[in-house]
Amino acid sequence: MSSQDEGIPGVTIMYPVVKVSGDSVHQSSVEVCTESRVMLFLNDTLIGDLSVTPVDLESFAIGHLICEGYIREVREITSIKIMLPEIRVTSEGSSASAFKGKISKNSSGGSCRDLLPDCSLPPLPDGMSLGVDTIFSSMEKVNEYSVIWKRTGGMHCSLVIREDGEVICGVEDMGRHTTVDKAVGVALQKGVDISHCYLVCSGRLPVDMVAKAYRAGIPVIISNNAAFAGGIEFAKSTNMTIAGFVRPPKMTIYTGQHRIRSTVP
Repeated sequence: MSSQDEGIPGVTIMYPVVKVSGDSVHQSSVEVCTESRVMLFLNDTLIGDLSVTPVDLESFAIGHLICEGYIREVREITSIKIMLPEIRVTSEGSSASAFKGKISKNSSGGSCRDLLPDCSLPPLPDGMSLGVDTIFSSMEKVNEYSVIWKRTGGMHCSLVIREDGEVICGVEDMGRHTTVDKAVGVALQKGVDISHCYLVCSGRLPVDMVAKAYRAGIPVIISNNAAFAGGIEFAKSTNMTIAGFVRPPKMTIYTGQHRIRSTVP
């Protein structure tokens, strides 16, 4: 039996538990994260059946469509209707009609459609560069935005940050992939040119995470965790920068060192 007397409405809930510490056993209660099923439709075609944290759902829908390559611009969207578990998006854009019913059914919120092993996508421009100090400072900001994680230990966090270090937005979600969708969606709703921004993540970086940033036009991803071989190879082929294990004063640059200033050649 659960109680909603405490916790963050709609996002967390209090549950009775038994805690064990050495020889001590006692009754207690803990705050845990909720999850919702989301069936995402584009022009009446189901394109995703996912589990997400039930907040920022409009931003999630926008970001997911961009990050998964179903549409290219927010202005292609004509309406978004949310009535869980369904989110229905209509679009009159040419890119929306071109996907021809490809379905991404993945609880993580990411897919590997058309990525590997024969990826031949146009590279992102060099554009921006970041100082090492800016990167370290940005990674520390993840802790500031991980409010629910501090209470529950059950969330991931992603931030979209301008190249000068200004945080555009920071979001939390149960899945690391869906934090990227939401963060991109929020940034685009604010009208931000995210080609001059970078993405900061709390989770590992497989190919589908890196591809989300690519499709959104974000050239740099940093994380406090590891990158996977598929993500690294995808980033190399599309001129992206990935830095992992960013934990001041250390980090590992997997690819795209030319965008990070004050590093040894």
